[in-house]
Amino acid sequence: MSIQFEPSRELNSAHLGAFWMTQRHQLPIVRTLQPIPAVSDDFGGAGQWLPPALQFALKSEPDCRLQMVSSDDQWMCQLQRNRIVINWRRRNEQYPRFDTTLARFRDGWNSWRIFLKDIGLPPTRPQIWELTYVNRVAQGELWARPGDWHRIFPGLWGGPFAGPADSQLRGFHGQWVWESRDPLARLYIEPQPGRSSEPPHHDELILSLTARGPFALSATEDNSTVESEMSRIEAGLVGGNALIVSAFDGMTSDAAKTNWGRHANHE
Repeated sequence: MSIQFEPSRELNSAHLGAFWMTQRHQLPIVRTLQPIPAVSDDFGGAGQWLPPALQFALKSEPDCRLQMVSSDDQWMCQLQRNRIVINWRRRNEQYPRFDTTLARFRDGWNSWRIFLKDIGLPPTRPQIWELTYVNRVAQGELWARPGDWHRIFPGLWGGPFAGPADSQLRGFHGQWVWESRDPLARLYIEPQPGRSSEPPHHDELILSLTARGPFALSATEDNSTVESEMSRIEAGLVGGNALIVSAFDGMTSDAAKTNWGRHANHE
């Protein structure tokens, strides 16, 4: 779960480090990485056929992304000058479900707002909410080769993949983009081949689903309180979650759902 926001001009890397000091008891591991690129979607517009072009900019101070990680390596809060992200990663533990992750995100966002107020910086202005699920389907019972992927997700591939004679499909990279009007959002689905990072290593089908939408207030709404702001953010994330769950159920075969103990319209 993520919010991209418009940062204060005074906000710098030193402030990110100072924020970690307020979180270090629950997130004791910290590292720095390159920032996540800013996104810009023309929601409700014509969309785009090609990925965004690479952009260059000259800055007086290099940006960084701070990764703050829990001691069990499952939960992560990532912070940079224009974004905060809450991640859960599987480490042999049961999936915590959407509401648990949302509560973590709410705590992280509120802590960030309180921190900015305490150090005398203006609150950040949310721009875009984002929710991503990453699904890893190991090679084995459901598929033996990439040519079998359409049997798992017939909603993405309607039938066997055509190709040259005497050849075998080794992988696929692509992106599907859907747009929702209520809530106003875009859904990006990207399948790709991968390999597990933990032994025993095996091939995987990695399917990423990202819902993204604008943060906006109507003319009658007040954004001066944490409650009103968080309410709007949560509304976007909840709507994005419903969009992802519905799309995943719609594209997945009955055989795969049975294998996973999953039913239509059930997370």
